[in-house]
Amino acid sequence: MVENKLNQNLELMTCAEVSRFLGIKCSTLYVWMCKKQLPQSIYRRLGRKPTFIRSEVEKWFLAGAKMVQGGKNARK
Repeated sequence: MVENKLNQNLELMTCAEVSRFLGIKCSTLYVWMCKKQLPQSIYRRLGRKPTFIRSEVEKWFLAGAKMVQGGKNARK
């Protein structure tokens, strides 16, 4: 029997919830996403709105919240 590896208790967060968690503005998150500075592992786009995965956001934050460098829209 193949086990279903999806976590049935996956907790999702909105931009507003993540911005409160990080202590930043929601617009800052959108800028970071536009510049591809956030790790792809912490969010998914469902339509136009990003949905964040709580466990991944927490792991990223506890690991130092490092930004991804070298996105195609990143300033040099």
